[in-house]
Parts: sequence; structure tokens; C-alpha cells
Amino acid sequence: MADRLSRLGKFWLSGMMVLLLSVIAVGCSTEETAGEVNMAETVEPDDEVDMNEEAIRAVIEQEFNGPDETYRNLWDVMADKQPVDPSEEEYNAFLESAEYTDLMDYMEERYAVYFTENGYDNFSRNGAFYYSFSDRDYQLSTSDIDIVQSNNGETLYSFTFNVLYEPANGEANEYDFEGRAIVPEEGKIGKIEFVDQDQLIEDI
Repeated sequence: MADRLSRLGKFWLSGMMVLLLSVIAVGCSTEETAGEVNMAETVEPDDEVDMNEEAIRAVIEQEFNGPDETYRNLWDVMADKQPVDPSEEEYNAFLESAEYTDLMDYMEERYAVYFTENGYDNFSRNGAFYYSFSDRDYQLSTSDIDIVQSNNGETLYSFTFNVLYEPANGEANEYDFEGRAIVPEEGKIGKIEFVDQDQLIEDI
């Protein structure tokens, strides 16, 4: 009898051990599954596309929300310093002046991070602050920016947006823009073009 009780106790103990191990195994499996689900939920989107679109959007907003008064002031100071009919020596001295370098540094600070080196050089000469250049009193603001990656090439983007022009004296009007951009490096624009469909620049 004592022998049977001893064997029964061992059997019961073995059964409890198996049950306990099963519970632990199920718990671990559940945690692993939950971990896998969490991992799936935190998968990042396509960062490269997001960064490219972010660069294009940032340039549009910088250029068409304004005008940029800091740029205007720096430009005026630089223009006052610029010599008329300078010699080569005078012109080189002007390019090294604080008035000129302050303006160039500000332009680079506002735009260079969104461009390749060549892309920034071209844009800074031909496009940067183009809609801030007028000395009239007005406000610009952007809306409805829509950026689409081209099916014909991963680096090509097209976009549309609206600009609200509010002159100090006169009626506010909305202008439609479209454009294209090439983004050869992640988050770095190589070329960007704006098409002023309603000729906002003429009203400014």
C-alpha cells in the first residue's frame, strides 16, 4: 500500500511537472507571437520616398510663404554695398565683404540642406527667394500641396499647389502652380522647376 502511494505520488508529481512545463511553453510562445505582431506593427514606411517629398515640400513652403523679410533686409544691405562699374579687384573685395557673405550664408542656411551641391548652386542663382524679391507690401501662403512620384522614374516627381496672394492694398487672389523635381539622392533635390500658371510674379 505504501509502495502504491509512493508510486502514485511520483506519478502525480511527474504530471504536475509536465503541466507546468506546458504552461511555460505556451506563455513563451504567446510572448513570441505578440513580439512578432509588435514588430510587424512598427515596420517603417519607405523613408526614402518620405524624405524626397519632404525636401520638395520644404522648398515650396520656404519659397511661397512670405515674403522672407530677413532676405529682403540682407539684400538691401548688400545692394547698398555693391560697387558700380567695379574693377576686378573691387569686385573681388565685394564678394568677400560681410554684406555679401551674410546674404549668401542666409540663403544657404534656408535652402542648401534640401539640395545636392550642384542643385543648390543652380537654384540659388535662378530660383531662391524669387517671390520675395519685390519690395511691395504683401503676403503669400501655400495650400493644397500635392506631390506625386513618377511611374517612369523613381527620381522624378511632379507636384501642384496653390498660393494665396494678399496685397496690403487690394483684393486677395489664389494662384495655381505646378512643377517638377528631380531627386537623385535621398532627400536631396538636383533640380526643381515651378510653373506660375496664373502669372503671380506679374502681380507682385
